[in-house]
Amino acid sequence: MLAQLQLSGDLAGLLRDFLEQEGDVHCELYTNLQSYSLSSRMSFAQWWALLDKIQARFPDRNIGLALGQCVRSKHLGVLGYLTLASDTLADALGAFQRYQRLLHDGEKAKVSIQNDIMVMSWTSDYGPSTQLSDEVLLAGLLAFIRQMTAKPDLSPLQVDFIFPAPETTEDYDKVFNVAAGFSQPATAIYFPLEYLNLPISNSDPGLRSLLERQAQASLAILPDSEGFAGALRSVLLRALQSGRSTSADVAAMLNMSERTLFRRLNEQGLNFKALLSQLRVQLAREYLADSRLSLSEIALLLGYSEQSAFNRAFKRETGLTPRQCQVRKLRE
Repeated sequence: MLAQLQLSGDLAGLLRDFLEQEGDVHCELYTNLQSYSLSSRMSFAQWWALLDKIQARFPDRNIGLALGQCVRSKHLGVLGYLTLASDTLADALGAFQRYQRLLHDGEKAKVSIQNDIMVMSWTSDYGPSTQLSDEVLLAGLLAFIRQMTAKPDLSPLQVDFIFPAPETTEDYDKVFNVAAGFSQPATAIYFPLEYLNLPISNSDPGLRSLLERQAQASLAILPDSEGFAGALRSVLLRALQSGRSTSADVAAMLNMSERTLFRRLNEQGLNFKALLSQLRVQLAREYLADSRLSLSEIALLLGYSEQSAFNRAFKRETGLTPRQCQVRKLRE
């Protein structure tokens, strides 16, 4: 589902700047990147493919982290300049939350306070992103916060990734100045709460007001690329909870024929069975973290008629049995 959603063409500028920095501009990839204008959008699938191509050109480097460290306000469009003109980091992150869709569709950053720690996290409710993309996200966010506050040595307390740990984590230690967590339930970065009071070095109230109006106008004219995907996800959740999750049931809940449902899915490159399986795995991971639920109850909540069917499906998708996953989560 996430693969079909959109993100800002401004990010193509980040990839162009990186190739220019590396002196690698006489290639088809660089030429293709020039076709993205500042007002254009690309799909996540296109973004992931571009990242893969750059990684292939530099196989001995961690391109996700390298790109993240190159993120500047110009790569984030209006959103980047708006946050840079804010008064404090709290104001900047608030603007980032409100107008994040200017940067990308899909799951938005959730900012929460846990004791004396501020957490920014992203779930995978629309489906998982790729390792490279998540590396750009967290390394880029940290690089931009360092730029905004003029504190190049500012460090988080913790960073979490949903993908498994790589063979070596030395590059992560250098970029984040803290040991990264892997195979975590959500992509997240943690900061001391007092960081929210840090002043923004380029604060400009007048410019901020102007940019906020521009951001509101830009947001208003964005196409609703999440419309069908969001409605489908919501209906799939209800369908699973009610035990009526066939394609015919879901089509009826969406007030369309089953044939129309499949046509809409095909138009966006989506597969009904794959989406349903993906959502079941996401929900299963959440349920397995709750020690009050038995495996048979979880199977029932996910619409399986038998626990054995749940066990087989979960292992096929994750490589773990539900019991193995449950034990891991309860140990975290």
